Amino acid sequence: MDFAPWQQLLFWMGWLMLFIPAYFIAHGFSLVGSLVWSGYSADTVDLVLVLIMGTALIEILLVAIHTFTRFYYRECSFKRLLSWLMFGIAVIPLAATLGCLYSYATLALGVL
Repeated sequence: MDFAPWQQLLFWMGWLMLFIPAYFIAHGFSLVGSLVWSGYSADTVDLVLVLIMGTALIEILLVAIHTFTRFYYRECSFKRLLSWLMFGIAVIPLAATLGCLYSYATLALGVL
């Protein structure tokens, strides 16, 4: 399976866009993680936020590796590659954000 030049360009643009949510999640992970690892009253909510953000980072990394290897070895259709990229760009950060908001509202604020 060979990809057209426009498909290659679109793939690489999408693949590089994985760095945008990964940067913001990594920044949040480092902020909350520095509180947890420095011994600052590690509340349950801090640990949960670090776990959610760390898991999201690992998932984005796995999506990047998966799509790169499938693109390099031409083992996957272009439609499937783009769906994996959209999953990494939009779905994983959205799920991580909603999970962080829910856990913060539940554990820290006692709202839900």
